[in-house]
Amino acid sequence: MKDKFPEIFKNKVDKIKSKVQKEFYYHNSDESNTDKREVKIDKMTLLKKIESIFSRPDYVYQADITILYKNGENINKKIVGIKDNYLLTIEGEKIYIDDIYDIK
Repeated sequence: MKDKFPEIFKNKVDKIKSKVQKEFYYHNSDESNTDKREVKIDKMTLLKKIESIFSRPDYVYQADITILYKNGENINKKIVGIKDNYLLTIEGEKIYIDDIYDIK
């Protein structure tokens, strides 16, 4: 059982490689919050988007969403339900639909 196995080739990781990865990596949240809001979303369209989130087949108890507020702020939340004029988060927070510009 003392057979010698062949060496495994592994490349050296150097600082140049990680620099290249940082330069060419792109993520949606890396972009600045300079959204062009040319099209105003009405409340009925927003309510249809919210209803479609809750009627998806992968929705069981909570849904991960990104909320874009009217003041330009983006927040990721986990919502569990809708009541009257607000969304309920898993933390028990109320997010009023009138304050929301868009949901993704």
